[in-house]
Amino acid sequence: MNKRLALESFLVTLLFIIGFVAWNIVQGMIMTMNYVPDLTNTATYGNPLQSKVAFGTVVRWDITSMIMAVAGFILLAAAYYGLRSGIQRWTQRS
Repeated sequence: MNKRLALESFLVTLLFIIGFVAWNIVQGMIMTMNYVPDLTNTATYGNPLQSKVAFGTVVRWDITSMIMAVAGFILLAAAYYGLRSGIQRWTQRS
């Protein structure tokens, strides 16, 4: 097992997940900035305006969710490791 390639696989997978989370945060910020509530239809129905705003989602991490998250991380890192080691072997043969 190539330790340098294993470390690279771990770091690339970690950066991929961080990038995915960062993209979701940026996308949520853009959607929040561009949201314009429709106040004209709200007043005609006689419903009072909303006074509390829910932010985010509730995520309950049970043992199954944790196992699936760790397994997904390991599978993604293993797929990257396999792909990179295959490319290295293929380029060394040529």
